[in-house]
Amino acid sequence: MKKFLLFFVAMLLFVPQGALAERFVYDEVTYETYNGQDMKTYVKLYRYSDATGSVKIPSSVIYNSKNCSVTSICSSAFADCFDMVSIEIPNSVTSIGDNAFKGCLSLTSITIPSSVTSIGHGAFNGCLSLTSIEILGSIKTIGVSAFEGCSRLRSITIPNSVTEIRDKAFSGCSSLTSIEIPNGVTVIDTGAFYGCSKLTSIEIPSSVTLMGRSDDQGVFEGCSSLKSVTIPNSVTEIRNKAFSGCSSLTSIEIPNSVQKIGECASYGC
Repeated sequence: MKKFLLFFVAMLLFVPQGALAERFVYDEVTYETYNGQDMKTYVKLYRYSDATGSVKIPSSVIYNSKNCSVTSICSSAFADCFDMVSIEIPNSVTSIGDNAFKGCLSLTSITIPSSVTSIGHGAFNGCLSLTSIEILGSIKTIGVSAFEGCSRLRSITIPNSVTEIRDKAFSGCSSLTSIEIPNGVTVIDTGAFYGCSKLTSIEIPSSVTLMGRSDDQGVFEGCSSLKSVTIPNSVTEIRNKAFSGCSSLTSIEIPNSVQKIGECASYGC
């Protein structure tokens, strides 16, 4: 037992300074440190609970007299900042955590820089005033409920790097009239565009092989303005309620590759 304790103490003595995560406040914002693979100290924006008006995230902050790059926005970092109108994200940021901007009711537009490679689940969920989003980053996945409930969202640019649009990603985006899904997307998941009632047309690229992993909600269920849709030969199954409630749908092209059509796939059309 004594040998174990001596070993444990010795290990603590050899931990490099700054290797353990520490939280600190800089300009009224809470940050958290971490060590990169290059053994340099970097910081994450941990929480800014009182953000109002226009906010600019700095590309670096001072910690222990060192200039440290801000590389990520943590989960719920700006959640429920009701009075924040706009935010500027620097090119030093590579990831946006789960629910990072959830419930930011006054946020109207956002540009996600090219440095960002991941956007977490629910990142902009419930941002009711958000009208446009430009994603410049090379992200692979648009997370679960990432933009769910953004009822005023009219336009979004999805980069060509995206391969998956996850569950409820744009659910309830009732002002979205059109969206371009890039060729390279292989999965459009359950309820991805559920309730997008102003969406009039959509082109599903030939790269898509899966439309929904479960039957909880149809991929395009409740898209009541959707008039036409073309399903590519890469799709083999149309799941339950896929186009349920698409009351304006006048034409749908189903290829020979489709082997199974689920219950209520076009109910209410």
